Amino acid sequence: MLAAELRGTRHDGAVAADPEEQTDPFAAPAPTGDDPFAPSMAGREGVFDQALSNGLAAIVASEWPGKEVDRKGRVLSASALLRVIEEHVPATDGIALVPDEHPMPDIPQGDTDSLFQAPRLSSHTRIDVRTLQNGIEASQAARHGRGAGALQHRHIEALLALDGHRSLGVMGEEQQDRIQQTAQAEDVASQKRAAEYLERIGEEEATRRAENVANPNAYHPKHNPDGHDLDTCPVCGHETFCVEGLDPVFGQVGYGQCLVCTYTRTPGAAEEEAFTEHLRSIMNDE
Repeated sequence: MLAAELRGTRHDGAVAADPEEQTDPFAAPAPTGDDPFAPSMAGREGVFDQALSNGLAAIVASEWPGKEVDRKGRVLSASALLRVIEEHVPATDGIALVPDEHPMPDIPQGDTDSLFQAPRLSSHTRIDVRTLQNGIEASQAARHGRGAGALQHRHIEALLALDGHRSLGVMGEEQQDRIQQTAQAEDVASQKRAAEYLERIGEEEATRRAENVANPNAYHPKHNPDGHDLDTCPVCGHETFCVEGLDPVFGQVGYGQCLVCTYTRTPGAAEEEAFTEHLRSIMNDE
């Protein structure tokens, strides 16, 4: 569920450019070092602090009941909770590994029901005490109105790592929901652009182009064993959709671009469409 994959992170939290990703039209845009939590999210430092405090409180309450509150019954601050964790699980190089006494069993590969099961938790929850404490300090200026925030990718990664603990498992779901919403919004925008382009060139020109389309990704047993036949475009209706690959979960819906109206379907949008079709098939079977 924790799908954020940060490649080439520099020491300042920015992401180094990957030449292959720059040329890949289906690659998701990487977050920047200036805005690592979410694009244009106002108050992200406050969100970080609240999520961290709640996550640490849940972990401490699960592992050492009662230690998450002070003598007056108030939940400890994030910094104090980190100290409690270090008291019980000494950190090595700033990393505390909290053992999971009840890890979830491995899910056999090929099990179709696994799509509706929670992923297996690690045998340890990795708590980067040093980085999280630095994140608290980096967010204080913005939270208290004393300057701009300074959150970096490493702070967010350390926060998301807490989600592996059995008491949590919710931050990843929120992140996945955001990824799905983004994929849906991008697909709607792509369809709109394609429809506008199709209106400009006209149906007669679209038909002429469709009749002369050659599949640049056609299957060939030797030269292109991963090739695909042209598919029907959901926007213009012509069999001119050049499939670059299939959705990564079900392997049923293709992503790529229409060679007539230019509609582009990303892997994320293809996965959403495949999941919708999967649910329809289940409902029809019932």
